[in-house]
Amino acid sequence: MTDNAEEYTKLIEAVIRRAGLDPGECYNEEQQCWQFAKGSADIFITLIEITGEYYVNIAAPVMAAPRSRREEFFQRLLEENGQRIAVKFSLRDDVVWLEINREIKGLGFDEAMRSLVRVAEVTDELDQVLVNEYGDDWDG
Repeated sequence: MTDNAEEYTKLIEAVIRRAGLDPGECYNEEQQCWQFAKGSADIFITLIEITGEYYVNIAAPVMAAPRSRREEFFQRLLEENGQRIAVKFSLRDDVVWLEINREIKGLGFDEAMRSLVRVAEVTDELDQVLVNEYGDDWDG
């Protein structure tokens, strides 16, 4: 791990501590990310290195993509993306995620904390609304 990665890890761990959690207990060695629950949101924080540059991804699974009314559902997500600040919906393996991706260089503690809170709050706000409206076959 380079000095920068160690510095960035310390920042992420400080944010997790401020959220009232032990970063060591939250670290998922197999997935190489920190994982914990805030409200109804299961939060995943990943430090990613791509060609020497580091990025942070703060993400929460929202629900399985519905099998019916998909066009309407994805239209709704695109509209939500347009109304939200910093967060975006994405799709991985037919699971809808809410996430923030950012280059970690220059990221300060306050912005990192706001990013975590934003992902948790928006997921809390919309997960059950979307499940109630479109259904959910996912047990995650």
